[in-house]
Amino acid sequence: RVGTRAVVAAAPTLFCIDRDGVINVDVGAPGVIDVRDFVLLPRAAMAVKMLNDAGVRCCVVTNQTCVGKALATESYVRDVIHGEMRDALAREGRGAKVDGVIYAVRTREQAPACTRRKPAPGMVLEALETFDETDAARVVFVGDTVTDMQAAARAGGVRRALVCTGYGEVMGEALRKANVSLPTTLTCAADVPLGTMMIPDECFPVDVFEDLFHAVTCILNETP
Repeated sequence: RVGTRAVVAAAPTLFCIDRDGVINVDVGAPGVIDVRDFVLLPRAAMAVKMLNDAGVRCCVVTNQTCVGKALATESYVRDVIHGEMRDALAREGRGAKVDGVIYAVRTREQAPACTRRKPAPGMVLEALETFDETDAARVVFVGDTVTDMQAAARAGGVRRALVCTGYGEVMGEALRKANVSLPTTLTCAADVPLGTMMIPDECFPVDVFEDLFHAVTCILNETP
């Protein structure tokens, strides 16, 4: 039942991109707390450069609960780790740059409940407002987790793009074993390989790509 996604009605104007497992190597919870552990994934910088060259804005949207857990200060994450991210993208991507970084620092346990931390849609909605984008159908969220897909779906129907890096590696492995080539689209729970992810109905359809570069290349080459 897994199939090819229908072509989008309009070209994307904004990519929201998760950080750990999509842009950089995921070191496991609670994420990078030492800048020396920040390493870009292969082709991530070139993906961002491709968006820059196409005139499509890109914004990093990431949970950074290491701050809420007092494992790193907000200034360290904002200035040092995200500073290194920007520098690494520029170095490896011939001047590649993100247009913004939006992050949430509260943990699941901290009250009151956070409306910004994924899977809540707050940060995605903030990105739309920041970049004056009123049409959610022209926004793509690229992530590696179910919570990324939920945040996108809850933000008015932002397109969901799941990559097979980071936590998405298990999805890629399962699809390859089933002889499903990428990109592909999961349209309902029956399309999701057993033992991979519990994707709720609110998230479908979900487009699946190898990595950020593959997602950007495929989506920019779609013909509205």
